[in-house]
Amino acid sequence: MGIKSFFQVRKLITTKPVVFITGLLTLFTMANAYSLDEDLYIDNLIPKDNPHYSNSGYRLKPSGHGHCMYGVYHPASCVALYEAKECYVAIHYAASFHHGCFLKSSSQDFDIINNDTGKTVASLQWHQGFDLPSIRNIKDPEHIMADVTGKPVWYSAKNKLNIYAYK
Repeated sequence: MGIKSFFQVRKLITTKPVVFITGLLTLFTMANAYSLDEDLYIDNLIPKDNPHYSNSGYRLKPSGHGHCMYGVYHPASCVALYEAKECYVAIHYAASFHHGCFLKSSSQDFDIINNDTGKTVASLQWHQGFDLPSIRNIKDPEHIMADVTGKPVWYSAKNKLNIYAYK
């Protein structure tokens, strides 16, 4: 084996691990930055003659604990007035290796606030696992909310705040 061959083998041995390690670090960084968006909607179908009617509407606002979350956007809360277009928040959640988020479910707590009184009237948890997004842990003491996730698109619960998660 000549000197030239020795240098070629040495170059190959030192180059391959560097390329491998650089590629591995790049993949790890990209995996930690990977995230997805989902939407959580609120549609106010509470009419004026209903005792739960609010002149200023209801607000959907993130609260409490979020797991594997990067934030809630568009806007951070939305106001649903009766017979107005539905409003939604965009949920930006992690699907990365960071904290094992690619193996675990993501979740975020939300409050529904009556804008006339400022009082929280219901709460829920948006949840995203390996399946479609869902609504969980519903606390609705005034019975003003209806989870219509998974129902046909044309379905709505009358006289309620319709809450649904879309993928």
